[in-house]
Amino acid sequence: MRTLKRLLAGFFVVCVFVATVAFAWYNDTPVAVGLGDWRLPPQAVSIWILGAFVIGGALGLLLGLRLFQGFRRNSRVRKLSRQLAAARQEIERLKTGDPGPD
Repeated sequence: MRTLKRLLAGFFVVCVFVATVAFAWYNDTPVAVGLGDWRLPPQAVSIWILGAFVIGGALGLLLGLRLFQGFRRNSRVRKLSRQLAAARQEIERLKTGDPGPD
């Protein structure tokens, strides 16, 4: 069963490779891509499209690996730490009988 899986996976990779080469072969018209005043040099249409797929796949893998979730978690920890420090100060103020800023 494992051999069949590897064989099918290899066949799929070869099919994708052949389709990519055929796509690049038949879509060789140069196109200049511009973003506002910034213009990139003309490249084949297939280069731009395949580049977009590669960048999208890489971003999808990064998001799938949850690399950016750590940033959100760290900011949440900092926020909760500040709230905890404020609550501890409030408890100390109430223990001493200080009426506070009210």
